[in-house]
Amino acid sequence: MKTLVTDRLILRGLKVDDLDDFFSYCRKPKIGPMAGWAPHKTIEDSYDILRIMIRENEVWGITLKESDHLIGTIGLHVRNFDNALLNQKEIGYVLDDNYWGKGLMLEAVDAILKYAFHNLELTRVICGHATNNIQSKRVIEKSGFIYTHNEFRDHYDHTKIEIMMYMVEKTDYKERQK
Repeated sequence: MKTLVTDRLILRGLKVDDLDDFFSYCRKPKIGPMAGWAPHKTIEDSYDILRIMIRENEVWGITLKESDHLIGTIGLHVRNFDNALLNQKEIGYVLDDNYWGKGLMLEAVDAILKYAFHNLELTRVICGHATNNIQSKRVIEKSGFIYTHNEFRDHYDHTKIEIMMYMVEKTDYKERQK
């Protein structure tokens, strides 16, 4: 996994040493549910999920430049066969609430978009947020994504949750960069 560096962040591969930081924010009641997953109950839960993310190698750890402490994750996922055929991936992210409102996720998303279009040569990147996740909606819209549709996805509590979906095309992204 290529390390990506921004003005304030380092996006790097995850490692088992991230476990304590990962569990610290994944157990918070307002973090997971906004991203569609249940808060982690035990450090073992976090360990199991962290190991899966390391093995799949689709998710970067988000750290501040001045420290190597994990404050969130951001990933590019194929998710389904149609996405693979369309040469598109879905971006997903989570950030410890201690760092909300500072523009850090916007910075991370911008780095991932640049990587997706310049290095991976993707045709488009899609992204979604639960209808009640206003913070994520702001990041998505500020990053240049365009709303496409709503869809329902399985939620961790065995219900369906409504997701607002967005996309950004490579051609639009490159035009904005001029």
